[in-house]
Amino acid sequence: MKNNNPFNLMFGKAPYSIIERYSQYQEIINTFNMNNPTTYAYIITGIRGSGKTVLLRKIAEELRQRKEWIVIDGNSQDELIGPLSEKLIFEGKKSKLFLDWTLNISSKFISLEIKNESKITNTEIIFEQLLKKANANKKKVLITIDEVSLTNNMKKFANFYQSMIGKNYDLFLLMTGLNHNINALISSDSSSFLSRTPKIELLPLDEVEIAKEYQKILNVSFIQAAAFSKLTSGYAFAYQVLGFLLYESDKKEVNDELLFKYDSYLRNNGYNVIWSDLTNMEKNVCIAIAKNEDGQAKDIAKSLNMTESNYQNYRSRLIEKNIIKRNGYGKLVFVLPRFKNFVQLVEYFN
Repeated sequence: MKNNNPFNLMFGKAPYSIIERYSQYQEIINTFNMNNPTTYAYIITGIRGSGKTVLLRKIAEELRQRKEWIVIDGNSQDELIGPLSEKLIFEGKKSKLFLDWTLNISSKFISLEIKNESKITNTEIIFEQLLKKANANKKKVLITIDEVSLTNNMKKFANFYQSMIGKNYDLFLLMTGLNHNINALISSDSSSFLSRTPKIELLPLDEVEIAKEYQKILNVSFIQAAAFSKLTSGYAFAYQVLGFLLYESDKKEVNDELLFKYDSYLRNNGYNVIWSDLTNMEKNVCIAIAKNEDGQAKDIAKSLNMTESNYQNYRSRLIEKNIIKRNGYGKLVFVLPRFKNFVQLVEYFN
């Protein structure tokens, strides 16, 4: 393997070569730094591999560099408030906050001891006391949660977060998640603020910008780079995979061998997970689309023996999950590059 490959195959890890999502980045950074922010929370959505985690971490790292910010991260699969309190006091002590405060944590209990005051054992009150102290010292607090899903812990946290915002604390929240997981959380009535939280959907990258990066890094003509870019369909993970393989091979074209490796990487490190998240009926709709070269919706519905309303329901769900998109009147195509080939392969071996 060549050294210093600027492309990266790991989800969530910021690669050297990245197509910046400057407008989304600036929107969040500028809003959070306003004297009177128009929102204290954002949700970044998009399909797996679209760059949600990279954008979240880039924003978090930018704010960590600013002395007025404390940035902590949570996990929606676990209990949130207690661990966030632990991280908040740890980060705050770096700025000489909480010097006389001690947080005691065991497997079952958490308590906060403040010099000359009574011990606090309620997790929500503990976090609020820490937050109040941080804000009093002109510190804003940002909580980041990657890959949010509908869990009891997340529902409890959402209600708690809304109560903190209602008390006018400088507490900010940046989350990422798949569209259907975010919508499930909003629909659960766990907290009304989620339905009003701005969502930033990461759409496919600009293929011209991808071509420019390929041209610069791979030392090829723009025409060659544009052909490479077309193979990615603007999918951020595919941009990294194809760039990685081209850089390693020193090839100026995508031959059958490289295309085989490209398909394999996409399948094993992305598409298999995306496919496993679909219901059996959603998979059947994908298979029917892959078989229908023209992509006419009415023909697909007929091949599945579905009523029109039932078919429309599954189609909408696949659009919401960024698997398919409309391509002209009545037509559907796959959003992801070479996903049709993947679906055909799945059907053949099953």
